[in-house]
Amino acid sequence: GPATLAGTMVVSNAEFLGGLVIQEFSSPGAPVVYAASVDTIDFKTGANMPSPENSLMHLGLNKIAHYYDLPIEISVTGGTTSKVLDTQAGYEKATTILTHISTTPDIALGMGGVDGARMTSAEALVIGNEIIDYALRFVEGFEVNEETMAVDIIDKVGPGGIYLGEKHTVEHFREIWMTRLSDISSYETWEQRGSRTIDEVAREKVREILATHKVTPLPEDVDREISRILQRAESELL
Repeated sequence: GPATLAGTMVVSNAEFLGGLVIQEFSSPGAPVVYAASVDTIDFKTGANMPSPENSLMHLGLNKIAHYYDLPIEISVTGGTTSKVLDTQAGYEKATTILTHISTTPDIALGMGGVDGARMTSAEALVIGNEIIDYALRFVEGFEVNEETMAVDIIDKVGPGGIYLGEKHTVEHFREIWMTRLSDISSYETWEQRGSRTIDEVAREKVREILATHKVTPLPEDVDREISRILQRAESELL
């Protein structure tokens, strides 16, 4: 597409609308998700890369989806061009996911992508899930009212006082997001626990999930309907 952000969005939106018309002819009234996608490239190499411009265009596409009154899907599959779970992967994934989720999409996918979406990592998926959980809390915002400003509690506790024992704290502390992956202990405690890096923690989480997770089976009627659809597609398309 064009080098300008607006021009790239025009091309992406036109591609989506073209597909929408084809689908409507093929399956009138079928549900639709706005899944227009854009990428930015490094003009020195031609490689796709995460960038602030990419996030800005997704913000714009979100506005277009709302204009069409369609649910929107956002992909962060190409959120990092790093080949391993290193610092580059961390900051690229964090900035990409946070800015993309700020568009409040209905569907977000691709958290496990690495190497510019050429590979998928289970550990990256676990870390991406942590980042997206953080991002969802961020876009939720917070309320400012008499209860949350807590002036009466501040007066009661006073300078140097402790808030932990207050009923107000018990009622509101769960509003604070808490990490499930990051090590927030002291350096000495971290060393005593084996000096594990974030990718090692994520790898342990992957193993735990694979060993303990029980997949909820589909309801029998849904399973039968999916099988019927697949059989019909095989007979008509193959």
